[in-house]
Amino acid sequence: MNNNEIVLDIIKKSRKHLTAYLILEKFQKVKKVHPMTVYRSLNNLIYKGIIHKSNQNKTYILCNHDVEHKHNPSIAICKSCGDTQELKSDLFKSILKKISLKKYNFVNFELEVSTICNTCK
Repeated sequence: MNNNEIVLDIIKKSRKHLTAYLILEKFQKVKKVHPMTVYRSLNNLIYKGIIHKSNQNKTYILCNHDVEHKHNPSIAICKSCGDTQELKSDLFKSILKKISLKKYNFVNFELEVSTICNTCK
């Protein structure tokens, strides 16, 4: 297995969303590497659209779309427990297309919605 495959396997097998250092910790059990190795793999997987990064809680989540389906990542994050779920970005894409701001282009966007999940409410 190459490094990207190891990182992806760790993310797939995890019951919770992981930070880069938690991924590194699990990776070290398979193969000794430097943190940059994990960051490179994470960036490759993000670039390929296989995973998404939550900037709010610094975790990585598996994309729930086909790899061929290019989309803008939209994520809901629970403010209480930190659970994260990918949302259907096509809905937001149609809304953002209607906004005409000269300063911004909403063709490519990332959206994170802070909320409270049903378990924590």
